[in-house]
Amino acid sequence: MMNQARELHATVICLQESKILLVRKEAAEWSLPGGKIDTGETQFEAASRELHEETCLQLTDAQFLGHHILNEEEHWLYRMVVSQSAAPSPSHEIVECRWFSVDDLTQLSVKSTHLELLRREGFVADRDRN
Repeated sequence: MMNQARELHATVICLQESKILLVRKEAAEWSLPGGKIDTGETQFEAASRELHEETCLQLTDAQFLGHHILNEEEHWLYRMVVSQSAAPSPSHEIVECRWFSVDDLTQLSVKSTHLELLRREGFVADRDRN
């Protein structure tokens, strides 16, 4: 059987104080801003484009956290601190973007791969693993 190519994603963890920015399309599920990397685009360019498309924020002073392989997806993960004055606003296919505390995340429906990324980077504790 042919090896299914993984989807390549650039994903951004936006932080404001101790809160994380999540975005939501029409569905109930929340996710981190980001998306698929287009052909000919660098991972950073994709992260920048997707962040701007979804939240109207500019990717500035972003730190590359790492490359994660999760089943059918590969993620290049960036972290960016967002100033208090910057107000993300939903655009494109995003209907809502909101700041959540880490404790809020456990009450939400968050895309499982994104929760795993947050876990691997130590933003979310492995509470359910013990």
